[in-house]
Amino acid sequence: MKDIKILLGKRIKELRKGLNISQQELAELIDIDQRNLSNIECGITFPSKTVPEIASALKVTLPELFDFEHLKINSSYMRDYIISSLENISDENLKIIYRVIKAMK
Repeated sequence: MKDIKILLGKRIKELRKGLNISQQELAELIDIDQRNLSNIECGITFPSKTVPEIASALKVTLPELFDFEHLKINSSYMRDYIISSLENISDENLKIIYRVIKAMK
């Protein structure tokens, strides 16, 4: 249970930041205290009663909220996968990826 609390907390934080909203704003949307949300994001507590509200506030489905496979993978693996995937990519898609990466810097 400890791992799922930590992964769910990271996923909630990732989605919240993706929407560019603060902990306080999300806490207000789901009607909980900001400290409680902080504990959820840190993996200290599990949001058993507020899971549907969190998913709704973050504009995702429940399965999407619990989709944290990418959080289990380390950076080295992701980097190697991306590099190896680029070998067989079309020039058009390579240009798109280039622009995305350039925009992220």
